[in-house]
Amino acid sequence: MLDKSLMRSPVQAVLVFTILMGFLPHTLLVFVRELPAVQISVVGPDGPIEGAFITFEHHSFVFQSDGLGHCDIANSLVNRKFAVAREGYFIAHDQLHSKGNTVRLRKISQGDATDYDWVHPLEGEQNCASCHAQIAQQWKQGAHSFSSTGHRFLDMYSDRKKGWSLSRDLPEGKTVCASCHAPGVGAGQPGLEDISEVSGINKLGVHCDFCHKVEGVKKGEVGFAHGRDLLRLSRPEKGQVFFGPMKDATRDDNSFSPIYQQSLYCASCHEGTLFGMHVYSTYSEWQKSPAAAKGLQCQACHMKPDGTMQNIAPGKGGSNRNPMELASHQLMPGGLKQMLQNSILHEEEVIQGAADCMVKVQLKAVNVGHKVPTGYIDRHMILQVRAKFQGEELKPIEGLTLGHWVDKALVGNAGVLFGRPLLNADKQGVQPFWQGGVDIVDSRLEPEMAKSWVWKFPRETESVQVSLIYRPFWKEQELIKGWASQDVMVFEKTLIIK
Repeated sequence: MLDKSLMRSPVQAVLVFTILMGFLPHTLLVFVRELPAVQISVVGPDGPIEGAFITFEHHSFVFQSDGLGHCDIANSLVNRKFAVAREGYFIAHDQLHSKGNTVRLRKISQGDATDYDWVHPLEGEQNCASCHAQIAQQWKQGAHSFSSTGHRFLDMYSDRKKGWSLSRDLPEGKTVCASCHAPGVGAGQPGLEDISEVSGINKLGVHCDFCHKVEGVKKGEVGFAHGRDLLRLSRPEKGQVFFGPMKDATRDDNSFSPIYQQSLYCASCHEGTLFGMHVYSTYSEWQKSPAAAKGLQCQACHMKPDGTMQNIAPGKGGSNRNPMELASHQLMPGGLKQMLQNSILHEEEVIQGAADCMVKVQLKAVNVGHKVPTGYIDRHMILQVRAKFQGEELKPIEGLTLGHWVDKALVGNAGVLFGRPLLNADKQGVQPFWQGGVDIVDSRLEPEMAKSWVWKFPRETESVQVSLIYRPFWKEQELIKGWASQDVMVFEKTLIIK
């Protein structure tokens, strides 16, 4: 109680009131700050769990449990919902109590039930698209959905058309393809020995349920164990489990695995030595790239958030989230052409001298974590420089020209090949990887490294056209097999000489 002597005049009363009001907020703040932290204890069947991730709804910070399974949480988060995730366990959810919480995580059964029936992406009552419609549509439009049935792949695999054929040339090697192109095929099922016979859900190639049954990567040498043979699958004998990158997925059958945010997840199919040839090298290219040095994983480009999707299961229990944190399943955002255009800078210059016309071209691969192009060994790009005078093409006086094995229609033209051609014995043509090759000349663009070339044409040159074309297969095989042209014009520029 205040001493009445302090209240002898109205002025003194006002002064005392002002002093009290000045100190009171600070006193309250100190009291709030000194509220004890609330402890969450995370335990499993075998005792306390260290390193469990604890995330709160609408809160960006991620907490982790210590060696005793404990984690102190600010009292201000009391009554907020939270999730607890740890590799090897199902994700759990709870609401923070003022006296703390003990969260018991259920352990995922060890082993892989090989007789498990895959969940269909699009059909049946419990199909993936029924909850994840937008993601399923993105997957359906991508190459993973037809990896086992793509007609060009099967034309190269089977003996149904003329030209290169793995089945005809090396029948004992036919079984190697299914581990990546139809990874869900089990022992004794159609497609294991001959992928052209694949049936049922396995005709959908690398489907949703297969990808989300990957718990991790086995101990093995990347590039020599392929596809499912390098991946550690965990298919349940009963119940269900789906693995993914989210630490707070809302279903009770979800489990967090860090592999989904690592390039290593992609390596089993995108790095491979087959029949002694280094056919797929994207992962090892990434390992040596500036992107890897910066900590950027494959998913940073090929599962980049599209900025529009806010909920992966709207109306089906999914939570609204920051759209810049939800991975897109458009593995080639904007399509192949746009990705190529975004990854190559080009500069052209024409200098007309007293005796000739000089053309300089510079290319640089940017915004990529691998060489350009990458992937299947036959993929390549062709830089062409074409000079004209009065509508007639002029041959180069000096500079690189294209060989007949690149494209017979382009023989002798000024240009550069970017690829990994497997040359035959006389080095006059290319051959398929299953037949080996006497020489691999890797002339592809290195990430973040500029390359320049110079050509000289007759002085009367009036215009110069510079273009870059991407091709997934060699032109000769495209013609033999009767495929429609797969040329992608990355850029084309015409320079007029005044």
